[in-house]
Amino acid sequence: MPGGSPTAYLLWSILSTLFFSFHLYHLWSYDRFQCLNWHQSGRKPGAFKRFMSATLSCLVCFGVAFTYFKFQEGFMTIPGGQITPVPLEYYAAQNKKWLLPLLLVLSVAWGCELVTHLEEFAFWLFLQNQGPATRLWFKSGEFRFWRWGTLLALIGMPLTTFVSRRQLDSCLAWTLLVGSSASTATSLAFLYVLSRFPAFIRRVKDDGAAPNVVLRLVYFYQLNVGRMIYRFLFSIPLFVLSLDGVQGSHSINNSAFWPDFLLMIGGIGSFVSSAITLLIFFPRSLMEELGYTVIAVVKSPSSVDLNRPPANSNQRPASPKNQVMPVFRAPSEPHSSDSGHDASPEYEPEDPSNAARPNSLEGNFRMQAWHTHDVETPSSESYVFDQRSRSLVRSRSEGHATTLHPYVRHLLRCISPADRPIQRFGYSGHQ
Repeated sequence: MPGGSPTAYLLWSILSTLFFSFHLYHLWSYDRFQCLNWHQSGRKPGAFKRFMSATLSCLVCFGVAFTYFKFQEGFMTIPGGQITPVPLEYYAAQNKKWLLPLLLVLSVAWGCELVTHLEEFAFWLFLQNQGPATRLWFKSGEFRFWRWGTLLALIGMPLTTFVSRRQLDSCLAWTLLVGSSASTATSLAFLYVLSRFPAFIRRVKDDGAAPNVVLRLVYFYQLNVGRMIYRFLFSIPLFVLSLDGVQGSHSINNSAFWPDFLLMIGGIGSFVSSAITLLIFFPRSLMEELGYTVIAVVKSPSSVDLNRPPANSNQRPASPKNQVMPVFRAPSEPHSSDSGHDASPEYEPEDPSNAARPNSLEGNFRMQAWHTHDVETPSSESYVFDQRSRSLVRSRSEGHATTLHPYVRHLLRCISPADRPIQRFGYSGHQ
């Protein structure tokens, strides 16, 4: 098994280097590499992250070094006039002595890759099998399955390379065959998890999970579908290439096209699927990093709805029952000496111990606590709807200027742009 041209392995080295750089950048942005600590208070062990980092480190080492030796040895002409890459057995002595260590590095990297694949499968299966009684991951059957699978992968892959070391071309073929067979098996097993994912999402939604949890599960489901496609693009081409290398007339490996094509497709599938895995298990939330928070506000039947015209001047109708409104919490901007106050809203924290008022303030609007910076905020004011400016303004009869209060600027989002007669009403600024 010549094992492909130098150009095919050059693609592997480029992809591994680029993805390793992205991996470091993502973990730095995720939590400044804190997830890689062996002991960190308040966090779960970062074994998955460390296995993934070890996999990428080994792949970069193998890809760059193997590409260098491939270009050093070049091509040769075989009987019949066909030009083919120099087989590993014909390498110069100074280069050949490095091949077995590099193949062992490849087998260790593939073993770590299988560990991450098994943990993905076992963990999603553990979540889907959760029943009314809460189970612990470290005491579950899925964790025991992953633990034994980890031992088998970390021992079996290097052992395969070591046993077949007598003939280096066959050693590479057997390493690829065992690794691709195990990767294909785990991918096929993960199809069972994907088939149960829609029902799992519906069950989580029916159990009353938060909207952001349901949305994230839907997002993960879509990413997993794409990841499985690239996982098969990684394992099946290498399985075909290695199976031809260990038996038969090696018609695929002796071709000028198929070895490079299958190696390139396998490399692209491997690193794309690994990138999707990184996004699934270490998801960054830009909204949280920038200081925003989405809060689902459920309005009670007695809540005020400005989108519906009032029945009379003294009474406003209630909004539909359990209407959910997304509320965004914006980060406070630095106080400027030029401005009188900071108009960035910060929502008052809810009191979880008060079960009678979980999401509303006894029928009133959910209020914002505005930073007024020593500017006195009136406790009770009257406002009128001005048809010309299409906004709520302070009553001129009270001697105030026609300016818009910060509370009212927020409420304007809820007001319909349709023309309405001016209605005078009181609004309480603080509870």
